Amino acid sequence: MAQPRALVARLVPPGALLLATLTFASYAMGLVRDRVFARTFGAGPELDAYNAAFVLPELLLDVLVASGLTAPFIPVYARLARDDREAADDFGRTVLTVAVGVMAAGSAILFAIAPATTALIAPGFSDAQADQYVELFRLMSITPVLFAASIALGELLVAHRRFLWYALAPILYNAGIVGGTILLADRIGIYAAAVGAVAGAALHLGIRIVGIARTDVRIRPRLAVRTAAFREFLRLMIPKMAAQPVEPLIFLFFTQLATTLGAGAVSSLSFARNFQSVPVSLVGVAFSLAVFPTLSAAAAAGDRPLFTRVLRNNLIVIGGLTALAAIGLVLVGGLAIELLLGGGNFDADDVARTSALLAVFAISVPFDALANPLARACYATRNTLWPVAGSLLSLTVIVAATSALVPSLGLLAIPAGFALGAAAKVLLLTVAIVPRIHALQPAPPEPAEA
Repeated sequence: MAQPRALVARLVPPGALLLATLTFASYAMGLVRDRVFARTFGAGPELDAYNAAFVLPELLLDVLVASGLTAPFIPVYARLARDDREAADDFGRTVLTVAVGVMAAGSAILFAIAPATTALIAPGFSDAQADQYVELFRLMSITPVLFAASIALGELLVAHRRFLWYALAPILYNAGIVGGTILLADRIGIYAAAVGAVAGAALHLGIRIVGIARTDVRIRPRLAVRTAAFREFLRLMIPKMAAQPVEPLIFLFFTQLATTLGAGAVSSLSFARNFQSVPVSLVGVAFSLAVFPTLSAAAAAGDRPLFTRVLRNNLIVIGGLTALAAIGLVLVGGLAIELLLGGGNFDADDVARTSALLAVFAISVPFDALANPLARACYATRNTLWPVAGSLLSLTVIVAATSALVPSLGLLAIPAGFALGAAAKVLLLTVAIVPRIHALQPAPPEPAEA
């Protein structure tokens, strides 16, 4: 018994099991949210308007805040904390203040231009549905400000290894949406879900404030933007920012196209994509993150055999498990959708449409998952440009392929195009990483003392 525990302790980074468990719980709460949506609203015009209203606020959050925090914050903070803890905390406060300020300005602009976004996001909506979209959009514009603060605090929590408070936030966000829908849908319809989303975003931030209160970091406004640390932070975030908008842009394109393919198309697409993302996150993202420190250390040491072995094993495990998951989605995805979402206003036609989308989306699962370890391998060799190129290639292939397939496949062209784009990204990253592996050389020995 002691030997297996020692093996797990050696292979699994501290906090990884807690994070994995709470990530799974977040997906479970997301499934509860989808089930409540399906039974309350069905895959109809109201839910289409709600889903469309999320697109631009989420895109703005990803571009202005999330992309800049998730990669460079912790390395800069950790380096500062090693020598001057107060300087590190000032850096954290500055990033928090800037993130909230930038997002508040962006959200105010979105609120003002909401009617003008209808032609971009939902060109196929009727006049009544477009009016509903604008009202929901303006309500959603509140959430990016709350998320900006929460994301910044989340990075501080990870830096202090307070994983519980970090990972509880997404669960509470979905719980807020579920609670708002159940409590208010009879009175205000689809607006109940939007109110729930705002409440959920407040809970997302609130639980992280509780977590920060349990550390010795004291949160207050700070604008130390002329420091070397903040300049380094800005420099490091640029490559990540270049790639961050790609996925939201892909789903902006999908939403825009789906609004022209019939009522319920946007909602069915969203439901199917949620199912597709589960194995990608639980296997592709989690496993590639787990080996990232080892890949980075091997690259730094020029240990080509170790780097190659770890990456190869990671690709084999991720590829194998996600291929099995894809087969499972094809075989039982329809049954799962019927059991978990069917009933109420989510009728047989909604189940059939969503199941067909999921079956085609399943093709993309292994490719979507394998892009994660390949991108991490590029990052480990200190290259951030190839993953950006892969994301841009994926976007190009998806738009071209989907547009070409729509006349023959209709709505199914969307997951088919997504699979082709994911495969193209994996191919490019594979080609890119091979010469970088061959270029790895052992570090020169330290000179001998006289």
